[in-house]
Amino acid sequence: MSSQLYPWIVAALAVLVAAGAGFAALNPPAPPPAPVTDGDAAALLIRMQSGITAAIEGLDDRLAYAAFDLGSTGFNDAAARAVLANLSGTDPSIVDCTASDAGGTIVAAEPAAYRNVEGADVRGQAHVRHVLATKRPIMSEVITVAEGFPAAVITAPVFTNESEFVGFASVVFRPEALIAGVAGPAANGTPYQVMVVQTDGRVLYDTDPAQVGKMTFEDTLYADYPDLLDVARRVADERYGTATYGFAADGGQAVQKEIAWTTAGLHGVEWRVAVIKEV
Repeated sequence: MSSQLYPWIVAALAVLVAAGAGFAALNPPAPPPAPVTDGDAAALLIRMQSGITAAIEGLDDRLAYAAFDLGSTGFNDAAARAVLANLSGTDPSIVDCTASDAGGTIVAAEPAAYRNVEGADVRGQAHVRHVLATKRPIMSEVITVAEGFPAAVITAPVFTNESEFVGFASVVFRPEALIAGVAGPAANGTPYQVMVVQTDGRVLYDTDPAQVGKMTFEDTLYADYPDLLDVARRVADERYGTATYGFAADGGQAVQKEIAWTTAGLHGVEWRVAVIKEV
């Protein structure tokens, strides 16, 4: 099916795959996003992939520096709060930043509006169990965070100058805001819809804001479109590809759409990045 669709996209994806395995192949250095012309779906897809990867890696890098600083300051003084406050202001997608002790309890949160989460035990979260067990950084999928809303979390271990593990630092961020900073400028003026989904089918970003947060495999909106669900399963299972499906938005007449997708991600967590166009 894919050999007849988006031939220029198939060729571009083949170049990415041939470059090597893993995210190194699928995440080339990111140029600044810029609008593309009609028909340049491959360029848009690659630009989206690299731009999103650069954005989440930027959060990860700044968190790593903050975790290093917290290893020197400790968690319970003004200097530690300053580290977290400064980190929280580095990107508009960041909601808050926290420091947690080696027992998995949040001991500091900034900005001040989120200090109500201090004292929360977050050991029940999978990414927290990972960092406590492995002492390695991790990014979560979108979960309901201690602050009470859906968000993603990047977490990094904190070690003292004597290499003692004392806890971890976290950035809580909204993926839709992070992705919008790339997708908006890149797709503006083109005929393409941009969509980013988790491998469980949760929509992290869509050109149509009403789609954000929907669970593709569970939402009744999609139940009457078996070909759409088949394509959604392919997107979840395959790191790149192309396909067609039919869908009627807002109860209108069904239209055929073409989708091409690839993968961005961090610390083993994968986001499918897709561009879509009506046939």
